[in-house]
Amino acid sequence: MRKIILLFIIFACAITWAEDDVVLAPSIVPPAMAAKQIAPGVRYLFTIGNSLGACDPSTPKEMHSDFCRSEREYGEDKISGFNARLDINLYNITWPKTENTEGAENWYGHTFGGGMFLTTHYSIPLEIGISPIIVQWLGPIYVGAAYDLSFGHYFGYNRERKGYNVNYTYHFDAGASTNNFSGSLNLGGGTMFFMNNHGLAFGAHAGLRQLHIINAGENLNGNPATRFSYGYKLHKWIFYYGLEFANYSNLPLLKEANQKQHFFSIMSYEMGLHTETNPVIYWSFSFSLLL
Repeated sequence: MRKIILLFIIFACAITWAEDDVVLAPSIVPPAMAAKQIAPGVRYLFTIGNSLGACDPSTPKEMHSDFCRSEREYGEDKISGFNARLDINLYNITWPKTENTEGAENWYGHTFGGGMFLTTHYSIPLEIGISPIIVQWLGPIYVGAAYDLSFGHYFGYNRERKGYNVNYTYHFDAGASTNNFSGSLNLGGGTMFFMNNHGLAFGAHAGLRQLHIINAGENLNGNPATRFSYGYKLHKWIFYYGLEFANYSNLPLLKEANQKQHFFSIMSYEMGLHTETNPVIYWSFSFSLLL
């Protein structure tokens, strides 16, 4: 497990420092599962994941929105950002109150379960933030909202020209950096189908979220020399949909319902709706653990 986490950190650092930075609000899926209380008694929520946001390079320039027109000089380096982040739940309130947190036979969770959550996150390389989240189940579906406040110190690049042709290489440059405070909103809802006797669940969700891409600036051979020398901060509203697979420990037929220390794990994937009027590529993959 330690080797997997170490490899993820190394991979995340390499990708993050090779791209601009993406800032966005957390997913509402893990809090929704905690509010459902299908695995009663869980209180600690951790999510590790990554996200990518970019302008589709195959979209003709005349069809680009204002979000995508700010390509770097010569148009050879497209706008694209990446993030790798860890979210940790600090405090939550769920309703209605569960009397038996160790579980009960034929436990199906609360039909109208809901909750308020406060989470914090750290994103590589130097970004921290805090997010209030609220979710509410209405029978088989849930709705929710998350708002993220982030502050980060973002690093840029040193662009080195190769010969007389327009051929550049980019290197991480701590000298090109910027501080930025941003807020982003995520509104969405979804559903989850629980296979209680097998401890498996499958779900789908969709919504509207704010996506920020931050470029800290770049130097040409060590000297600010382009119109992007001082970077840019772009934001876009995008529609998205997602799928998830979950595993939880409340298994009545396997005599595990009355055990303490239930858990809930979720693998979730999101993708933005890419249209001609919204030429933005977005995807996100995350793994969540509730203990």
